[in-house]
Amino acid sequence: MTAFRRMNFPALTYVGEKLRRFDWEFLRTVHELYSNLSAILDRGIRFEDNVDAVLVTFTSSGTPDAENTVAHSLGKVPTGYIVYEQDKAGSVYKGPSAWTTSNIYLKCDVATVAVKILVF
Repeated sequence: MTAFRRMNFPALTYVGEKLRRFDWEFLRTVHELYSNLSAILDRGIRFEDNVDAVLVTFTSSGTPDAENTVAHSLGKVPTGYIVYEQDKAGSVYKGPSAWTTSNIYLKCDVATVAVKILVF
């Protein structure tokens, strides 16, 4: 992991013993930008940082082919999903209910499958 380093600024203009308003606002804005960038780079750039998607884990119901309500935090109605891991064989597919800004509805042809999906 790479640690993000702040750059040094050249001397700023003082009026009397105070910074000019422009310089103060400039420093505040740059500090805010550095803080945001540092928060991203210091923890490493993740897949979710580059796409408008969320990772979701759920376990299908104990009844095969029953509709499962899967909560997500995407903040909009998703357009799709990708299954990237599951703990046993089975097919995960879209249920008949309309997706919302907080839930998607999926079915699985096998009972109690632990599934990880990327919702986008």
